[in-house]
This record gives sequence, structure tokens and C-alpha cells, in this order.
Amino acid sequence: MSSVNQTLVDHEIVVVSTKVELMGQGYIYDNIGKEFVYEGTTFLLKQAGIRKMPVLPFMGYPHVSVIPRKPTWHISVNDMELIVTDIK
Repeated sequence: MSSVNQTLVDHEIVVVSTKVELMGQGYIYDNIGKEFVYEGTTFLLKQAGIRKMPVLPFMGYPHVSVIPRKPTWHISVNDMELIVTDIK
């Protein structure tokens, strides 16, 4: 497959109907690089978020804590690029 065709396959635009759906898509690693359209605004996912996970004790294993983070979105407005990390 040529690099042009591969780029077209990798680039997806997904229309979401609710803010909850948009926010949920930000925690899926495979969505990095995809554009999501919500109410006419296009959000490009640059970094997937990590949800807070409970610490589970395992015998013999060190305790590993996962540090949660919110997704990072990019929005282009005219000649500005906005980086959004907190959607409420």
C-alpha cells in the first residue's frame, strides 16, 4: 500500500453526538490522531487519557500505581491552535 493510501486509512473523522461520548473516546489509545467532531467543532486527539485504577495487591509483586491523566486534544481556531486538557 502506498504511503498516501496508508495516510488516508490512518486518518479518521468520527462524529460524536454527546460530550460524554467525546470525553470517553479520549481514553482509548487507538484513537490517537483521530479527529472527532462535536457540535461543529473538530477535536484532534493527541494524547490518550489514563483513568484512575484501583491498586490491587498481588503477592510477591511490588505495588505499581498508575497516575491518571486527562486526554490532550488540539482544536484549530482561525490561525490559533488550542490545546485542551480539561473538558467539562
